[in-house]
Amino acid sequence: MSYKLYYFSIRGRGEQVRLFLHALELPFEDVLVKGDQFLELKKQGPSTLYFGSLPMLEDGDFRLCQGPVILSYLARQHGAAPNDSQLAAKADAIAWGAEDLRTRYFKLLGDDGEKAQSEFVAGDWKTRWLPSLNGLLELNGNSGHFVGDQLTHADLAVWDVLDAILENIQSASLDNYSELQAFYDSVRSRPAVAAYVESRTA
Repeated sequence: MSYKLYYFSIRGRGEQVRLFLHALELPFEDVLVKGDQFLELKKQGPSTLYFGSLPMLEDGDFRLCQGPVILSYLARQHGAAPNDSQLAAKADAIAWGAEDLRTRYFKLLGDDGEKAQSEFVAGDWKTRWLPSLNGLLELNGNSGHFVGDQLTHADLAVWDVLDAILENIQSASLDNYSELQAFYDSVRSRPAVAAYVESRTA
């Protein structure tokens, strides 16, 4: 049985899950939720949407919400999470760190976005996020992954938010962070990822 992913027809918080499913070439139905359908799902209460928000994954009778948790679940189901419990926890922590950055990114897209984006790039982006992400790659032995030596959900969670920022935030770049740039390029060049990204932006 294939999965069903419920999310809006935007990138947003559901995109990391779409990316993961495509990267691992897992069959799924991408259910693009519109306004009225979202209201109907919310009316069903926490048995459907735990906190009245998307994304939601359906795996048979099992429904799961919260993007990073969906990633972690899928990773464990399909061998994309470390077997070691400490490394698995680290991968989860990095995926949630990416979610923190994604929340910060969403705040840059408002009416006064230009000023906010400029302040972000000059501030947290350069002083917090770039050195932290690059440092985590270095701590993992420059393997090209954030945890272990194979692709995990942590990698795809980070890549998705980096891609959104690099595409949509003026002046954001990975300049002077060679490990992070190499990571970004490596994930982007994976055939399944490249095929999906090219179809998404066509």
